[in-house]
Amino acid sequence: MSQRIPIAIAATSLGTSASTLYTAPTATISTIGNFSFSNTSSSPVAFTVYNVPSSGTAGTGNIVVPSYTISAGQSYVPPQLIGLTIAAGSTIQALAGTASVVNAQGGVYEFSGS
Repeated sequence: MSQRIPIAIAATSLGTSASTLYTAPTATISTIGNFSFSNTSSSPVAFTVYNVPSSGTAGTGNIVVPSYTISAGQSYVPPQLIGLTIAAGSTIQALAGTASVVNAQGGVYEFSGS
């Protein structure tokens, strides 16, 4: 029997290089239930999100949210992430134009079993 397990993605501050926010476990398919990005600075900041295949790297071929600018002190929930399926071993990665001022957090549902 297949199991649907909710998993929280803890708040993480983005850097200027793509870093992993979530990795789908082996033999598991995951679906994003929610994800938000908050700009804690006093200036607009752009961020980019990638759905990177197993053993791959973040690049133009796997961008899910192209450079989106969040106004100072605002949050954004990218609609293109909600319901996104993440294959086993794949990662969700993100970067920001300014380090340590955009926070990301969310949750996924992991599906495993037969």
